[in-house]
Amino acid sequence: MARTKLNERQLDVLRRVCHGQTPITSDDSGLAATVYALRNRGLVTTSGADGRWSAAPTEAGLQHLAHTDATPAPGPSVPAPSAAPEAAELITRLQQSGGTLHITNPTPTERARWRRVLHSVRADHPDGHHLQHTGRDKGDLVITLRSGPPPRRSTPPEEAVPVPDDLSLERLHPAAVAAHIPACPECQPRARRILHALCHAAESKNYTANTPESGSAASLVITIGDSSFPLSFHEGSYEVPDLSGAKYAWQRVTARTTRPSHELELSLAHTYAHRGRRSHWGDRQRWRLEDKLPALFREIAHRAHTEYERRQVQQRKEEETRQHWLTAMRQARTALLEEHRLKALRTQVRAWREATAIRAYCDAIEDHHVTLGAAEAATAWTTWARAYADRIDPLPRNPGLPDPATITPEDLRPYLRGWARTSPSGHDSVRYGPRVTVEPVCRQSSLLRGRAERRFCPAGWCCR
Repeated sequence: MARTKLNERQLDVLRRVCHGQTPITSDDSGLAATVYALRNRGLVTTSGADGRWSAAPTEAGLQHLAHTDATPAPGPSVPAPSAAPEAAELITRLQQSGGTLHITNPTPTERARWRRVLHSVRADHPDGHHLQHTGRDKGDLVITLRSGPPPRRSTPPEEAVPVPDDLSLERLHPAAVAAHIPACPECQPRARRILHALCHAAESKNYTANTPESGSAASLVITIGDSSFPLSFHEGSYEVPDLSGAKYAWQRVTARTTRPSHELELSLAHTYAHRGRRSHWGDRQRWRLEDKLPALFREIAHRAHTEYERRQVQQRKEEETRQHWLTAMRQARTALLEEHRLKALRTQVRAWREATAIRAYCDAIEDHHVTLGAAEAATAWTTWARAYADRIDPLPRNPGLPDPATITPEDLRPYLRGWARTSPSGHDSVRYGPRVTVEPVCRQSSLLRGRAERRFCPAGWCCR
């Protein structure tokens, strides 16, 4: 069954095929697609030869056209309900509520209705006022009536970089005079004038324009803060047949030579820190390099801001690392001092217990009834023992906190958990360091068990 729903263009073409005085043929190439669509619906046919065709109506096409033309045209469409009354009501409510109307989390249907009202109010601004609103798609809808015309959203025009048409060498900027420009002699004056304009524009923005270091391929270096951006000049070229090697006029020339195109291009140095950003500006058919100097400055400013933000992030990370390192150093010193004191305390307690036990033993010897022949020897033995107990007893020496001066930086290594001892810039390399005993021995050093001496933990810290 043929599809009979046609648009206005198809109906016009069908009327022309059925009742038009001029037939539609392949000469009417603009109507070919419409004729093919009518043919697919069985309303017209095409016939011809040698690549040419002409359209003719079918019985179905004549009947469809007669039915369509006999049907009365539809009346005017019923307009959508106007939002003008609601817009006037909104203005009244805003004036009564002090200029602000707050609708708490409206439903999607209500939000759409409010958007239509706001659009209607914008089309017919109230005298001397304009509307602003938030919450167009989600959240609470807040509508505010403000005095004055609505603000215009316009981007500030770019500040042009004027390039002088003619300037003597003596009046050029020193950096432009000393710049190395790989261009033909005809383009050298123009390139130096462009550099002269760049130097003055950079200095007007409180930037710095200098000559690059020797050995650099750049022509100019613009510095913003701690960021430097080398600019390099390039001149385009094109190939032509090299006729200098041809001896005869009929000889085929295959050699090629290049000639300057007198099209200049400025480029920023390519860095992976700014990959994806534009870095080349030059002469084109629609503009010249001088017209793109504001865009060049905008890109330089963007890169300087990006690098500044990265340095700020890096400095914050370094400061955080430094604070972590200082905390690790304090904890390491505290842990080492604590262990040093415990070791001294245990040593003193052992000596005190031993001295107390020796004195008790001497008292037991003296209380014991010895023979007359052994009394002299027992007295000599207890005298020496009591003297030894006095030597090792820490109580007569009034013991206090042990002196931490004996602690060396190397002693901190087992307590730093891999942090470097001298700076937060890195970690101590994993190595079998000085022969110290780490208790308890971590899992990493379990392979060293059974040896006479246990070395430092290979992981850099003890798994306590």
